[in-house]
Amino acid sequence: MKKIFKQLLIAVLSTSLLIVFGLFLIIGVFMLRAQMTKPRIKDNTVLHIQLKGKLVERTTDFSIPTGPYIGEEDDMIDLLDLKQTIAAAQNDKKIQGIYLEVGSLQAGWASLEEVRADLLNFKQTGKFIIAYGEYYTQKTYYLAALASNIMLHPAGILLCHGLSKKVTFYKPLFKKLAIEPLVFRVGEYKSFVEPFLQDHMSKASKYQDSLWLFSIYNHFVATIAQDRKQAGEFIKQVANDLLIRTPQDALNFQLIDQIGYADEAEALIKEKLALKEKEDIRYASIAKYSEYLKNKAKNSSRNTIAILIAKGDIVDGQGSQYSIGSKSFAKMIQEIRKDKTVKAVVLRINSPGGSAMASDILWRALMLIKAEKPLIASMSDVAASGGYYLAAACDSILAHPTTLTGSIGIFGLWFDASKFFKNKVGITTDVVKTSKSAEMFNASGIPFNMARPLNNYEKKFVQDLVDNGYDTFLEKVALGRKLTKAAVAQVASGRVWTGTLAKQHGLVDKLGGLEDAIDIAAAAANLGKDYQMVYWPKSRTFFETVIGQFEGTAKATIWGNGLEEAYGLFKTQQQLINMMGIQARMPYTIDVD
Repeated sequence: MKKIFKQLLIAVLSTSLLIVFGLFLIIGVFMLRAQMTKPRIKDNTVLHIQLKGKLVERTTDFSIPTGPYIGEEDDMIDLLDLKQTIAAAQNDKKIQGIYLEVGSLQAGWASLEEVRADLLNFKQTGKFIIAYGEYYTQKTYYLAALASNIMLHPAGILLCHGLSKKVTFYKPLFKKLAIEPLVFRVGEYKSFVEPFLQDHMSKASKYQDSLWLFSIYNHFVATIAQDRKQAGEFIKQVANDLLIRTPQDALNFQLIDQIGYADEAEALIKEKLALKEKEDIRYASIAKYSEYLKNKAKNSSRNTIAILIAKGDIVDGQGSQYSIGSKSFAKMIQEIRKDKTVKAVVLRINSPGGSAMASDILWRALMLIKAEKPLIASMSDVAASGGYYLAAACDSILAHPTTLTGSIGIFGLWFDASKFFKNKVGITTDVVKTSKSAEMFNASGIPFNMARPLNNYEKKFVQDLVDNGYDTFLEKVALGRKLTKAAVAQVASGRVWTGTLAKQHGLVDKLGGLEDAIDIAAAAANLGKDYQMVYWPKSRTFFETVIGQFEGTAKATIWGNGLEEAYGLFKTQQQLINMMGIQARMPYTIDVD
């Protein structure tokens, strides 16, 4: 026994020493990077953009190497960082062109639209863009289509098959488990709860999804057709009949310019740069060029425009780097409001909504800013339900044609698991109470007692909460949009709109990106060009980043190795746990492929 205890103690100490050593190693690498020579950009340089990984609204971490090997590249692409580098490269005489190396990219359609606009502006300066890939998805091809030359690997694939939205339903699962979902909602189109009640999409859900899906698809087709000088109907035929089956097909249909290998793409770049065969191409990665710009930047203006990034689910309390917490985010809003150097605010929204209470708390905080400073909303991929609730507080709302927004509706979700506990796992409960519904709520006031069914009085109580929440939502939107409540109700009921359709119905003021919103904010504050931009939330501290990296690595280890579908179900379960109270959230999942 003594020997076992000794071995256990040695194992614990060894593990602790390894963790400490790992932390010191990361700190050492970070300090070494900080001391390295500042990046320099020489003449005749090409900006190298790798379109692979996940395009996120903004990363707020230090640049720390992750993965199993030191120096392995992160797979997260910072959208704002990418946009700034492309925009700066337009007028940088040292940057002659862009090399788009295409891989598999996870991104929303509005985020792609932002990047595409910057690439188009770059190309219009007369500089070249060369795209090369072994595998073009529809999303990466959407960006690559405007390139001066598109090259596809001889054994590569170019996908053109149209768009779809998939919904996973759980009704058969709940039936097997003897769990009864109870739904309280307002709005025919508030389809978030459908996966729990049925095994297929309702007619209303299919109708609204078809409207916004075809709106995105038509925009995609029109853009590709314009870039490749083809008819839109021809692009649709290519998708309908799956006509692109080989690289030669893509070349024959003029969707690419050349079939070739990576070295041939580089030879083309050398030709553009007028380099000799043995001369090396000077590449600048996004990370290197971004660091170069930061060191070079000098803006002494005391006027600032705050870019407030609202990304993720809207939740009660502190939230996290992946969500919008009512307390932490309201505190940031208050700090921005009190900062006298901040002359205007751009609220950048990428959120499907969440807690109705948290949304209303943040709406109030934004209204206080609006009373003192111009407040402009810039919608990214999604700004729906609670996300639209926040936008309604702004002076003006901008969205992309492919932004998903609206979903003005409220719902409540309750699970009666009394039969599951009794019949499936053999657990029963009993209670002593002073009133009929004394045990309906837990100690925190959250309706989380699934051990018994609700009576009719309790069901009416919850439905009244939902009805009142919906009425409040309509009032806030009507106030912000200067419409009658009846007019808002006609485009509400939980319906999802694209930016294009939302503008037609008065829910959005203008189609445009982040730069357009910044221009409007600067003009509203009479700043001219005398301002600098400050992004909120600010970057996390070094040690916060280290902890976050370890957390992310642990999750990746648990859910890696092809378990993406299982991870999706796990995230669904986590969302349900966090869904306490009345929700202002868009239809369950919107994932357009």
